[in-house]
Amino acid sequence: MIGRALESILSLEPDEKPVDIVVVDNDSKDHTAKVLQDYADSVKFVRNETNLGLSKANNIGAGQARGDSLFFLNPDTEVLPGAVRTLFSFQESHPRAALLGPGMEDWNGVLQPTARTWPTPPVIAARRTFIGGTPAGARLSAGHLRSYHREDSPVRPHWLVGAALWLTPEGRKRVGLMSESYFLYFEDVEWCHRAWRRGMEVWYVPEARIRHVCSRESSRRKGALGLHLRSMTRFLLTHPLTALGLGPGGGDE
Repeated sequence: MIGRALESILSLEPDEKPVDIVVVDNDSKDHTAKVLQDYADSVKFVRNETNLGLSKANNIGAGQARGDSLFFLNPDTEVLPGAVRTLFSFQESHPRAALLGPGMEDWNGVLQPTARTWPTPPVIAARRTFIGGTPAGARLSAGHLRSYHREDSPVRPHWLVGAALWLTPEGRKRVGLMSESYFLYFEDVEWCHRAWRRGMEVWYVPEARIRHVCSRESSRRKGALGLHLRSMTRFLLTHPLTALGLGPGGGDE
């Protein structure tokens, strides 16, 4: 997948190509390092000797990057033409924007619901347990996933799925990078929450499109459920009002 992601970036028009591309590998056991040998002239490759977690790896990449705006991408994404141009233009016209999320299409061009409400305990129960099969649970889950879902107009959701996040220069200055307190899961939720708390904004910009395979490899790793529960508990205990549905942010333009 990393090869397709890189090809999508390298094939962009000159005005959309990044200053540099940084790939951080968290001691992967697949063929990532071998694939990246073919891109040695185009990509800065950082290989960690151990798995340091998603947040720390992303922050290492940010430290190696030279650009003012940073586009964090998972390896199962592909940047579609026009996305970078659209996000940069939106950044320039919205000075309070800290984090921007593009629309994420599946292989059929269907937008995935990546602009969401805060994950309160009832919502989590609806999405993770049998409660989701009940009418009430289905309504909770749909509200969480669809309240800020738009096809073509920008909106300020509570938070954005972290498979593709654009950090503006002002966002980096006032909000900072990802919290390394989260090894995996909820790092995107916490980042967006921090942006809102610091007087900045989080925007979903569906006019900018990327393709997202949504491989969910992390969910199949050993101990994934425990990591998810640990990160969820950390977030909800740190932000108890959000656990009650009283978190900051959100709203149409």
